[in-house]
Amino acid sequence: MPFSELVERETGGRVRFDPFMDGLLHGPLGGFKACVTGITDYTHGYATYQPGSFDLTHALQLPFFFDSPQVAALVAEELYPLYLKAEYEKLGVYLAHCDATTPYDIISKTPIESLDDVRGKKIRVTGGLTEAVFRELGAIPVVMAAAETYLAFQRGIVDAVALGVPDIVAYRLFEAGRYLTPVQINVTVLQYCLNRRSFDALPEDIRRQMYGLFRVRGQIAVQNYYGGPRAGEALDDLRNRGIELIDLTESDLAEWREAVAPLSERFLEEQEAAGRPARALAADMARLAREYRGFSDEQLMERVRTNPVQGIIDL
Repeated sequence: MPFSELVERETGGRVRFDPFMDGLLHGPLGGFKACVTGITDYTHGYATYQPGSFDLTHALQLPFFFDSPQVAALVAEELYPLYLKAEYEKLGVYLAHCDATTPYDIISKTPIESLDDVRGKKIRVTGGLTEAVFRELGAIPVVMAAAETYLAFQRGIVDAVALGVPDIVAYRLFEAGRYLTPVQINVTVLQYCLNRRSFDALPEDIRRQMYGLFRVRGQIAVQNYYGGPRAGEALDDLRNRGIELIDLTESDLAEWREAVAPLSERFLEEQEAAGRPARALAADMARLAREYRGFSDEQLMERVRTNPVQGIIDL
């Protein structure tokens, strides 16, 4: 069931969303401004699209922390009140919920079989720490929104694209690239924001109900699109279209991890030097990722329904 229908049903029609597709109200990079000014009440507010406004939040993009979007989204929400809330709310919005992408693989025009093959390649990336990760690998990162990637890849403006497999299929990048390197280097947590005035104006019981529904929304996309059966189906789709999957061994993946380890350490050192608790955040990320790794989708959904994290919005 679409989230808008779930909300209308659960609230007995007291809350109804009027959805607008990308570009009708604002562009892909304009979420925060649109939400603050009241153009939208609920929209994407991705930290990765406005990287200069965030510091500690970029820790969610540290390489090789999460191997599933379901876990990444839940961990991001659980740690948000402890570490990230003040940083996010200074942009004038509330956090509605977090999604997370499938861990990023690389689709390319020529095979990327080793780190040597990455060096000098122009690779489309998201902003934030992911840009630094690929620069650390010796690539030339090119930051652009996913929706702008197809033409850039097709025309050779970029040699490869770092993106999760479901998005690679959705954006039809298999029409321009023929090789997939399944490195699963990191995820991008996708935040959605709320207009403060419109949310605060809701009756108290509706605010509390919507808060709980947003916790559920945080798992809907990751279970139905970025992860779960859909991710496997998308990979099968690429195989059926003749995309060649590069076979990376554990030894190969260890080289990728070792190559980006200095970057992770520098990030933590810089954040700590600025007085931010980056090491505590990273330790909690790793701990919770281990704790939830064995959870099924049903168990994760049950957790957010019956034991939703508190403090994302002060009710």
